[in-house]
Formats: sequence, structure tokens, C-alpha cells
Amino acid sequence: MQNGLRGLHCARPYVAVPNRPAQYRDLLQAYAGYDLVIAGSFLLTDAVVDGARANPATRFVLVDPIVTPLAPPNLAVLVFRDDQAAFLAGALAGMVTKSGVIAGVYGPFGAADQRHRSGFEHGAASVRPGIRVLGAYQPAGDGLPYASPGWGAAQARAFVRQGADVIFGTGGSTGTGALRGAAQAGSRCIGDGDSAPDPAVSDCLLATTIEHVDRGVALMVADAAAGHWAGGTRTVGLAEGAVELGLVPHQLLPGQLDELHAIVAKLAAGALTTGA
Repeated sequence: MQNGLRGLHCARPYVAVPNRPAQYRDLLQAYAGYDLVIAGSFLLTDAVVDGARANPATRFVLVDPIVTPLAPPNLAVLVFRDDQAAFLAGALAGMVTKSGVIAGVYGPFGAADQRHRSGFEHGAASVRPGIRVLGAYQPAGDGLPYASPGWGAAQARAFVRQGADVIFGTGGSTGTGALRGAAQAGSRCIGDGDSAPDPAVSDCLLATTIEHVDRGVALMVADAAAGHWAGGTRTVGLAEGAVELGLVPHQLLPGQLDELHAIVAKLAAGALTTGA
């Protein structure tokens, strides 16, 4: 978050880190007299909506919620085009697969999980029509949303047994487990920004989808400083440099890099759609 303010010399950021959920509302209220209050976690969604309603003269920003709330006019919701990054992941998988079968392992059917799956599948089909794309959402009833690496690993291995030679693993430690399962089964893999760095998957990793939260926050702060504040949803993606597919270059051929760069340009310009 602080990185997003470095270019604004007139801004003075203050950072507060709550120790437990019971502190969320009190901390937001304590900062309600400031020019701009940024809630940097989806865990703060309910608290920041309540805080914005209770303090209509204060501008609030909620960063990357799982579910976009119905926001009052003084609350801006920053949403990242993770579907664009997933589209690029699918395109990459479609380029490098040898079996013609790839797969995605996702979180428990949340809105972001559905965007990831749609983007990945459409990206793969865009470079290789007829490709077989397998996929599974984490079971909602297992009690460990986005935190089931064992299930993720087992699902990835199951997909490899069905012929998948590239696995896209998303959804927190569930996705981290999927990458490990892919590595254990000898498949190649693509991670997402929610997956913790894991040396155990370095040999299989082709790329990682990335959300640049600092860049998104910087845009919101710059707009507020310039008097261009607007509540509601602000969506940022490739065109704003807020998402990307971070490649492991030595894993790719020069022609594949060139093709990916062309796809990035088309997505950023709106000439391609992700299906999400």
C-alpha cells in the first residue's frame, strides 16, 4: 500500500494493522477524519461499508474484495482484472501443452474463481481451438476455503492421470497445493499471486499471474489528489499495468513470448475479450 503513495510527495500515509476482526470497525472509525482511508483486505469489506455509511464526508477505498459490495457514494471499490491474467495463463498453457490436455484447480466457486476459470479456458481456446481443458472447484463443504493444499495437490495429480500436462493452480494455499501436486506428477504448472512462493515447484513453474496492488492504489490516490474522486467500482487491468502474467523466460521459446506479447496488447486495447 505504501508503495502506491511514493510518487505523491504531498501525501503522508499512516498504517494501522488490526490484530483481530473485532478491531476492524474501531480502526476505520479512528481514521475517519483523514482525507482518504484505504481498506487493504477483503476481510474489511463489511467494516468499511459500515464506516463509509457512518462517515459520508470521508472518502474510503476497499481493495480487491471477494464479493463487490453495494457501495455508498463515498466508497470506491478497487477491482483487478484477474480474468485478463488468467486468459494469458490459458493462452500460455495452450501454447506449451504437448498432450493437448490442460487443467485448472480453483477455489470454492467464488466470483474470482469463476473469472479465473473462464479466463483460463477462453485463453487456451484462443490459441488452440479444440483443446481439452479440465477444471475443478474446491468443494465448498470441506471447511477450508482457499486453504486446502492437500485437496489441491490430489486434484492436480488426478488431472495429470487424465492426460493434463499443464496445471493452473489458484486460490490461496489450495492453489499452492495444486502446483505441488503438478510438480510431483511431472506436469508443468502456472501459479497465481495468491500462491505462496514454493521452491518445490520451481522446476515445473512456467509463469505466475500477478496483481499489482500498489499500482491500483496509486491510481486511486492520484485521482483523489487531483480532485477526480468517484465512488463505485474502479476496475484496473492490463491497460493500467495493474495485472500481468509474470513469465519464467527460460521456460519459453522466443516465438511463444512474441505471441503472448501480442495477446497482451490486444487484451489491453479491448480487441480481445476474456469470456468472464
